[in-house]
Amino acid sequence: MTVLSKNKGMNITALNQGSHFVDLNGVHLHYRVKGNGPLLFVVSPGWGIGSLYLQRGLDFLTERFRVVFVDTRGSGLSKRPSDPAMMGSSQMADDLDALRSHLGLSTIVLLGHSNGGAIALSFAQRYAERVSKLILIDSQLFGFSAAEDTHRFLSTRAENPDYSSAVNLAHHFFSGKGKPPRNDDELTEFVGNILALYLNNPGKNLATARQQLSDKPISFYAFGSQNAADAAAQNDQTVLLHLIKAPVLIVSGRHDWICPIAVAERMHAGIKNSTLEIFEESGHLPWIEEPTKFHSKIVNFLSC
Repeated sequence: MTVLSKNKGMNITALNQGSHFVDLNGVHLHYRVKGNGPLLFVVSPGWGIGSLYLQRGLDFLTERFRVVFVDTRGSGLSKRPSDPAMMGSSQMADDLDALRSHLGLSTIVLLGHSNGGAIALSFAQRYAERVSKLILIDSQLFGFSAAEDTHRFLSTRAENPDYSSAVNLAHHFFSGKGKPPRNDDELTEFVGNILALYLNNPGKNLATARQQLSDKPISFYAFGSQNAADAAAQNDQTVLLHLIKAPVLIVSGRHDWICPIAVAERMHAGIKNSTLEIFEESGHLPWIEEPTKFHSKIVNFLSC
């Protein structure tokens, strides 16, 4: 891993603890640096939630690593591009490379969760020589659909009182029958109301999930703009998986409804130098549901 030191070309000041803003690719981008040790980059999903939930859930990493939490364009404290068509996941991957260059780093170690995983994957495909390790946690994979698995998950939990209201809302949203969110507050409320679906054991873990994910408005602009930009790009990441040369750790919760385990298995099959770790008691948020195992697997991979 890249160790923070006075290596020639490294922008030490830009890696000091705290919040930083930098103008890259026409966007005022925000990132926060926490912890000490080898450098690790964590990229937020691009649909508006920002990196704060990752700063909370992955805080254990700051005990061993200097973690750079990146808010993607239009999310968190990062600003929007002038053209919403430039809100695609590929542009967000390009922002990561621009940040890498700004910091004077030849390579980075990168972690992404959910759609952040797809952004990290895009970076590793576009800039294969500039990533030294990659961690994909319950990651999305453009070009691969596991919609049948998602439908099966919702159907089997429709009568379960821990999930039933969330299942109903999700069905209405995906079918277009319900009133879609129209602003930040409505989108944030919607995500909070379906949060149980992201957990294998909401009775035990929903309060923690709400603590980590639910107190900041989610950007409706980013949600709509990223989805539209990615749909227009028709990006198929499955055909480029072979381009990734760095060691990759793929983490998947057995009970993930939004990025089912079939997605992780497809990535593992396509990335030669990859390891797949399945978390049998987790949904989409394994650091909440199986924290001891999660901490161990992540730290061991980063340290070897």
